Amino acid sequence: MFFGSAKFQPNQPPDNPQKHRFFSKGFPVFFRGHKQKSNKALIFTPGVKHYHLRLGIIITGLFLSIVILNGSAQQRPYTDSLQQLLQTTGTDTAKASLLFLLSDHWADKDTTKALQYARQALKLAKGDLYYEGLAHFYLGGAYFDINVARSQQEYLLADKLLAPYTTQRAYWFRSRAWHNYGVQEQKKDNSRGFMNILLNKSIPLAILSGDSVKMAWNYMDVGLVLSNYNDYNKAFFYYNKALAPLRRIQPHSEELADCYMNMAKTSLLGNHTARAKPLLDSAFCILSLHPLSTYLPVYYQIAGMYFRHNGEWQKAIDTLNKGLALAAQLHRSYDAFSIQYEQYEVYKLQHNFPLAKKVLLALYQQHNELPLNHNKLRFLYELAATEAALGNMKAAYEWQQQYSILSDSLHAAKTETDIAALEASYQFAQKEKEVLILNNRARIQQLLLWGGGILFIVTLLFFIYLFKQRKIKTTQQLKLLQQQQQNAVTHALLQGEERERRRLARDLHDGLGGMLAGVKINLSEVTFDTQARDNSTLLHKISGQLDNSVTELRRIARNMMPESLLRSGLEAALSDLCQSVSTDKLKVDLAMLNINAAIPKQVQLIIYRIIQELLANIMRHAGATEVFIQCSQHDELFYITVEDNGKGFEPALLTDQKGLGLANIRHRVDFLQGILEIDSAPGKGTVINIEINVAEKN
Repeated sequence: MFFGSAKFQPNQPPDNPQKHRFFSKGFPVFFRGHKQKSNKALIFTPGVKHYHLRLGIIITGLFLSIVILNGSAQQRPYTDSLQQLLQTTGTDTAKASLLFLLSDHWADKDTTKALQYARQALKLAKGDLYYEGLAHFYLGGAYFDINVARSQQEYLLADKLLAPYTTQRAYWFRSRAWHNYGVQEQKKDNSRGFMNILLNKSIPLAILSGDSVKMAWNYMDVGLVLSNYNDYNKAFFYYNKALAPLRRIQPHSEELADCYMNMAKTSLLGNHTARAKPLLDSAFCILSLHPLSTYLPVYYQIAGMYFRHNGEWQKAIDTLNKGLALAAQLHRSYDAFSIQYEQYEVYKLQHNFPLAKKVLLALYQQHNELPLNHNKLRFLYELAATEAALGNMKAAYEWQQQYSILSDSLHAAKTETDIAALEASYQFAQKEKEVLILNNRARIQQLLLWGGGILFIVTLLFFIYLFKQRKIKTTQQLKLLQQQQQNAVTHALLQGEERERRRLARDLHDGLGGMLAGVKINLSEVTFDTQARDNSTLLHKISGQLDNSVTELRRIARNMMPESLLRSGLEAALSDLCQSVSTDKLKVDLAMLNINAAIPKQVQLIIYRIIQELLANIMRHAGATEVFIQCSQHDELFYITVEDNGKGFEPALLTDQKGLGLANIRHRVDFLQGILEIDSAPGKGTVINIEINVAEKN
């Protein structure tokens, strides 16, 4: 088994041996990885079928978020669609975003094109620090395989430009930039530097980005580095931390299968063979959904390792042969390396040293394709041990000499100690940070909850109080207005009744009473004038006085309740009224238009009294010679217009004392929910318009 570098995120081509590195220390471990790049799912083009596909992985299947097209025939429509969008897009930032995707697409295939598109995007992004930062991120990806120093420089510049932005997207790109920078450090055999970057840069930024999947993949990288240095318990702990979000968010993804496989391998290396079997079964259940998955060769390698640990040699060989054939089919040369090394382990345990040596020498001769010193150190150690087992002590000594020289130069023990100390300090700081964050979060959430609840309750109570106060105030005002209106109507009615009583008393006293008194006097004369021979003249006078008394009595009765109104209706009653008040000095004209005879009698009487009162006022005060009265009706609205040519008056100067009759009229109009308008001026006559509701009243 081999040690390896972590992943450039997200994709690497499967046929590029420069991106797949082996190294060994202690128990050999092998894992795959790749750099983090952009997410091609940012843009989907109508009519183009997109696939979520892993193009290539350096050492483990981590950070796979890119959407690519399957095969060259389908890649062309994808790039063509991006080019078409590029021609129709207007803004510079939108064009830069499309150029980012094109650069990202070609980074694994044609670095010249990738650099061209990234540089074009950088020109368009000038002046916008955020997009400049993204452009340098994609430049780092384009330089990743051809210029390590320049690639790291671009990633650092991207982080610097994006640092002022506190959005989740900015944190997301910064986390990936630091991860890829760390992968370059691991290429230089600086595993301590890579671990430091993962724990102090990439993971904290991934947490701030809110991307649980990216955070999980970073945890997997930590587990891989710890597994390389034989700390299998801690490695399993980090794999387990990565497992939960992957299982929740990507339950059928190849990356989840990769996590299961790494946990199985770590279990086997830590001598927890029984724990490995269900993990491998879970991985295979997922990979069975992806028949051409590039993770399948790795599955067969770890499954072969499982059978080796159980001493089932033939099953191990058959399983590894399946994986080797599949790796060749999928052009996974680095997976073939790992499987062949596992075959060597099986042959060694079978004491088939000639075949073991053959496999090991073939791997060592190909080692330059995956040059990591730790892997070379492992090959030298195993070659020395194999030659010694075959009795070739001279060859074993030569291999051992090379091993010693390389071992001294690596200072492996120091690196291992530094990583362990770094991880321990990170754990302590992380625990404290987690506790502090949880406490602060809980306290803030509690405060926000209580504060929000109190604010909501206070606001609710305030609005309820305002609503009730407004309702109470409105009800009180309504009651007051109703009471005032009722008082005014009652007062007007009382005044009207009192006025009617006084008028009736005056009419009876001055009119009918005087006439009956005259009749009485004349009758007394007839009774005591015994010497009068002919009383016919006096009796005729008395008869005339009685006729006048009857006429006056009828007039008074008509004023009390017009008989024609009860017998013939409103129109006839008003006509009689107008005729009764017309004289040589006062002409009264009446026009009745569209009057409905079904108006309630109570309302008819009020209308009659209104016009009667208006005529009485005109006769007393106006000094008019002509009066025109018009009554009309539309549905439930009754219109009255009374116009005279009298001396007029100033409506604003009316007082209750001077305008008692007009006040009574106004109250009657209000009772019928009507409107009264007076248009008058001194010397110009008067026009009174009344609009009343003649619907039946309760």
